[in-house]
Amino acid sequence: MDKHGFETVDLVAVLFFVFTWCAYFWTVNASRWQTRTITHQMVLYRQQWMLNMVGREVRMVDALIANSLQQGVVFFASTSILLIGGLTAGLSSADSAMRVLSDIHWSSTNTRTEWELKVALVLLIFIYAFFKFAWSYRLFNYVIIMIGAAPPAEGDSAAGEKFATKVAKLHAIGAKHFTMGLSSYFFALCAAAWFINAYTFIAATVWLSLVLYRRTFQSNFMKILVD
Repeated sequence: MDKHGFETVDLVAVLFFVFTWCAYFWTVNASRWQTRTITHQMVLYRQQWMLNMVGREVRMVDALIANSLQQGVVFFASTSILLIGGLTAGLSSADSAMRVLSDIHWSSTNTRTEWELKVALVLLIFIYAFFKFAWSYRLFNYVIIMIGAAPPAEGDSAAGEKFATKVAKLHAIGAKHFTMGLSSYFFALCAAAWFINAYTFIAATVWLSLVLYRRTFQSNFMKILVD
Protein backbone atom coordinates (compact mmCIF):
# COMPACT_ATOMS: atom_id res chain seq x y z
CA MET A 1 0.00 0.00 0.00
CA ASP A 2 1.39 3.47 -0.89
CA LYS A 3 1.26 6.50 1.38
CA HIS A 4 -2.07 7.58 -0.11
CA GLY A 5 -3.79 4.31 0.73
CA PHE A 6 -4.06 2.83 -2.77
CA GLU A 7 -3.02 -0.69 -3.72
CA THR A 8 -2.29 -2.41 -7.03
CA VAL A 9 -5.79 -3.86 -7.07
CA ASP A 10 -7.19 -0.31 -7.15
CA LEU A 11 -5.36 0.37 -10.41
CA VAL A 12 -6.56 -2.95 -11.80
CA ALA A 13 -10.14 -2.08 -10.86
CA VAL A 14 -10.01 1.32 -12.55
CA LEU A 15 -8.42 -0.06 -15.73
CA PHE A 16 -10.99 -2.87 -15.85
CA PHE A 17 -13.77 -0.31 -15.39
CA VAL A 18 -12.48 1.90 -18.23
CA PHE A 19 -11.97 -1.13 -20.50
CA THR A 20 -15.51 -2.36 -19.82
CA TRP A 21 -17.04 1.02 -20.59
CA CYS A 22 -15.05 1.37 -23.82
CA ALA A 23 -15.94 -2.20 -24.83
CA TYR A 24 -19.63 -1.51 -24.23
CA PHE A 25 -19.50 1.69 -26.30
CA TRP A 26 -17.68 -0.06 -29.15
CA THR A 27 -20.01 -3.06 -29.15
CA VAL A 28 -23.17 -0.95 -29.27
CA ASN A 29 -21.96 1.73 -31.70
CA ALA A 30 -19.16 0.39 -33.90
CA SER A 31 -18.94 -3.40 -33.85
CA ARG A 32 -20.51 -5.87 -36.28
CA TRP A 33 -22.97 -6.75 -33.49
CA GLN A 34 -24.49 -3.28 -33.37
CA THR A 35 -27.28 -4.33 -35.74
CA ARG A 36 -28.44 -6.84 -33.12
CA THR A 37 -28.93 -4.21 -30.42
CA ILE A 38 -32.19 -2.73 -29.21
CA THR A 39 -30.84 0.68 -30.22
CA HIS A 40 -30.56 -0.41 -33.86
CA GLN A 41 -34.06 -1.85 -33.83
CA MET A 42 -35.47 1.45 -32.59
CA VAL A 43 -33.67 3.27 -35.42
CA LEU A 44 -35.83 1.28 -37.83
CA TYR A 45 -38.98 2.33 -35.98
CA ARG A 46 -37.82 5.95 -36.03
CA GLN A 47 -37.58 5.66 -39.79
CA GLN A 48 -41.15 4.36 -39.96
CA TRP A 49 -42.33 7.11 -37.61
CA MET A 50 -40.90 9.84 -39.81
CA LEU A 51 -42.32 8.25 -42.97
CA ASN A 52 -45.72 8.32 -41.28
CA MET A 53 -45.09 11.92 -40.23
CA VAL A 54 -44.48 13.24 -43.76
CA GLY A 55 -47.64 11.46 -44.91
CA ARG A 56 -49.83 13.31 -42.40
CA GLU A 57 -51.42 16.66 -43.10
CA VAL A 58 -51.32 17.62 -39.41
CA ARG A 59 -48.06 16.88 -37.56
CA MET A 60 -49.17 17.97 -34.08
CA VAL A 61 -49.05 14.42 -32.72
CA ASP A 62 -45.49 14.00 -33.97
CA ALA A 63 -44.40 17.23 -32.32
CA LEU A 64 -46.04 16.15 -29.06
CA ILE A 65 -44.26 12.78 -29.12
CA ALA A 66 -40.92 14.43 -29.83
CA ASN A 67 -41.52 16.96 -27.06
CA SER A 68 -42.35 14.24 -24.53
CA LEU A 69 -39.07 12.48 -25.35
CA GLN A 70 -37.27 15.79 -24.94
CA GLN A 71 -38.73 16.28 -21.47
CA GLY A 72 -37.17 13.01 -20.35
CA VAL A 73 -33.79 14.35 -21.44
CA VAL A 74 -34.41 17.55 -19.47
CA PHE A 75 -35.12 15.52 -16.33
CA PHE A 76 -31.80 13.67 -16.51
CA ALA A 77 -29.86 16.83 -17.42
CA SER A 78 -31.31 18.64 -14.39
CA THR A 79 -30.61 15.64 -12.15
CA SER A 80 -27.01 15.57 -13.38
CA ILE A 81 -26.54 19.21 -12.36
CA LEU A 82 -27.81 18.42 -8.85
CA LEU A 83 -25.52 15.40 -8.56
CA ILE A 84 -22.54 17.41 -9.78
CA GLY A 85 -23.25 20.05 -7.14
CA GLY A 86 -23.60 17.44 -4.41
CA LEU A 87 -20.40 15.64 -5.39
CA THR A 88 -18.48 18.92 -5.61
CA ALA A 89 -19.58 19.71 -2.06
CA GLY A 90 -18.57 16.18 -1.08
CA LEU A 91 -14.97 16.88 -2.05
CA SER A 92 -14.70 19.13 1.00
CA SER A 93 -16.35 16.62 3.34
CA ALA A 94 -13.53 14.11 3.53
CA ASP A 95 -13.30 14.14 7.32
CA SER A 96 -17.00 13.39 7.79
CA ALA A 97 -16.84 10.72 5.11
CA MET A 98 -13.85 9.05 6.79
CA ARG A 99 -15.79 8.77 10.04
CA VAL A 100 -18.73 7.14 8.27
CA LEU A 101 -16.62 4.76 6.18
CA SER A 102 -14.52 3.78 9.19
CA ASP A 103 -17.62 2.08 10.60
CA ILE A 104 -17.64 -0.25 7.57
CA HIS A 105 -14.91 -2.73 8.44
CA TRP A 106 -14.38 -3.89 4.82
CA SER A 107 -14.04 -0.34 3.46
CA SER A 108 -10.63 0.50 2.02
CA THR A 109 -11.20 4.27 1.82
CA ASN A 110 -8.96 5.38 4.67
CA THR A 111 -7.24 8.56 3.48
CA ARG A 112 -8.35 11.96 2.29
CA THR A 113 -6.63 11.42 -1.08
CA GLU A 114 -8.57 8.20 -1.64
CA TRP A 115 -11.86 9.89 -0.86
CA GLU A 116 -11.15 12.86 -3.12
CA LEU A 117 -10.03 10.77 -6.10
CA LYS A 118 -12.98 8.40 -5.81
CA VAL A 119 -15.42 11.30 -5.60
CA ALA A 120 -13.63 12.93 -8.55
CA LEU A 121 -14.14 9.81 -10.66
CA VAL A 122 -17.89 9.75 -10.03
CA LEU A 123 -18.03 13.53 -10.52
CA LEU A 124 -16.33 13.32 -13.92
CA ILE A 125 -18.77 10.63 -15.03
CA PHE A 126 -21.76 12.80 -14.17
CA ILE A 127 -20.18 15.81 -15.89
CA TYR A 128 -19.80 13.65 -19.00
CA ALA A 129 -23.43 12.55 -18.64
CA PHE A 130 -24.62 16.16 -18.37
CA PHE A 131 -22.89 17.14 -21.61
CA LYS A 132 -24.46 14.15 -23.36
CA PHE A 133 -27.94 15.01 -22.08
CA ALA A 134 -27.52 18.70 -22.92
CA TRP A 135 -26.47 17.91 -26.49
CA SER A 136 -29.26 15.35 -26.84
CA TYR A 137 -31.78 17.96 -25.71
CA ARG A 138 -30.54 20.40 -28.31
CA LEU A 139 -30.66 17.79 -31.07
CA PHE A 140 -34.23 16.82 -30.15
CA ASN A 141 -35.09 20.52 -30.28
CA TYR A 142 -33.74 20.66 -33.83
CA VAL A 143 -35.78 17.58 -34.74
CA ILE A 144 -38.98 19.27 -33.56
CA ILE A 145 -38.14 22.25 -35.78
CA MET A 146 -37.58 19.90 -38.73
CA ILE A 147 -40.93 18.22 -38.11
CA GLY A 148 -42.50 21.65 -38.41
CA ALA A 149 -40.53 22.23 -41.61
CA ALA A 150 -41.53 18.90 -43.21
CA PRO A 151 -42.82 19.15 -46.79
CA PRO A 152 -46.59 18.96 -47.33
CA ALA A 153 -48.11 15.49 -47.52
CA GLU A 154 -49.45 16.11 -51.03
CA GLY A 155 -46.00 17.06 -52.34
CA ASP A 156 -43.34 15.00 -54.10
CA SER A 157 -43.30 11.57 -52.41
CA ALA A 158 -39.63 10.93 -53.18
CA ALA A 159 -38.64 14.24 -51.59
CA GLY A 160 -40.84 13.42 -48.60
CA GLU A 161 -39.19 10.03 -48.08
CA LYS A 162 -35.73 11.60 -48.35
CA PHE A 163 -36.67 14.21 -45.76
CA ALA A 164 -38.13 11.54 -43.46
CA THR A 165 -34.94 9.48 -43.69
CA LYS A 166 -32.85 12.54 -42.81
CA VAL A 167 -35.00 13.43 -39.78
CA ALA A 168 -34.99 9.81 -38.58
CA LYS A 169 -31.17 9.70 -38.73
CA LEU A 170 -30.89 12.99 -36.84
CA HIS A 171 -33.36 11.78 -34.22
CA ALA A 172 -31.31 8.58 -33.84
CA ILE A 173 -28.18 10.67 -33.18
CA GLY A 174 -30.00 12.55 -30.42
CA ALA A 175 -31.18 9.25 -28.97
CA LYS A 176 -27.63 7.88 -29.15
CA HIS A 177 -26.32 10.73 -27.00
CA PHE A 178 -29.20 10.26 -24.57
CA THR A 179 -28.39 6.55 -24.30
CA MET A 180 -24.72 7.33 -23.67
CA GLY A 181 -25.70 9.73 -20.92
CA LEU A 182 -28.06 7.19 -19.39
CA SER A 183 -25.44 4.43 -19.46
CA SER A 184 -23.11 6.85 -17.68
CA TYR A 185 -25.49 6.76 -14.71
CA PHE A 186 -25.11 2.99 -14.54
CA PHE A 187 -21.33 3.24 -14.68
CA ALA A 188 -21.35 6.00 -12.05
CA LEU A 189 -23.21 3.69 -9.66
CA CYS A 190 -20.57 1.08 -10.45
CA ALA A 191 -17.78 3.54 -9.64
CA ALA A 192 -19.48 4.35 -6.33
CA ALA A 193 -18.75 0.77 -5.27
CA TRP A 194 -15.08 1.77 -5.16
CA PHE A 195 -15.83 3.65 -1.93
CA ILE A 196 -16.17 0.23 -0.30
CA ASN A 197 -13.10 -1.39 -1.85
CA ALA A 198 -11.55 -2.32 -5.19
CA TYR A 199 -12.93 -5.86 -5.13
CA THR A 200 -16.47 -4.54 -4.79
CA PHE A 201 -15.71 -2.14 -7.64
CA ILE A 202 -14.63 -5.03 -9.89
CA ALA A 203 -17.63 -7.15 -8.90
CA ALA A 204 -20.00 -4.26 -9.61
CA THR A 205 -18.39 -3.75 -13.03
CA VAL A 206 -18.84 -7.42 -13.92
CA TRP A 207 -22.45 -7.35 -12.73
CA LEU A 208 -23.18 -4.21 -14.77
CA SER A 209 -21.64 -5.81 -17.86
CA LEU A 210 -24.05 -8.73 -17.57
CA VAL A 211 -27.03 -6.43 -17.02
CA LEU A 212 -26.15 -4.24 -20.02
CA TYR A 213 -25.58 -7.27 -22.21
CA ARG A 214 -29.00 -8.66 -21.40
CA ARG A 215 -30.77 -5.35 -21.83
CA THR A 216 -28.99 -4.61 -25.10
CA PHE A 217 -29.25 -8.02 -26.77
CA GLN A 218 -31.52 -10.36 -24.81
CA SER A 219 -34.23 -8.33 -23.08
CA ASN A 220 -37.88 -9.33 -23.40
CA PHE A 221 -38.52 -6.02 -25.13
CA MET A 222 -35.87 -6.86 -27.73
CA LYS A 223 -37.30 -10.33 -28.29
CA ILE A 224 -40.75 -8.89 -28.97
CA LEU A 225 -39.31 -6.29 -31.38
CA VAL A 226 -37.56 -8.87 -33.57
CA ASP A 227 -40.34 -11.46 -33.39
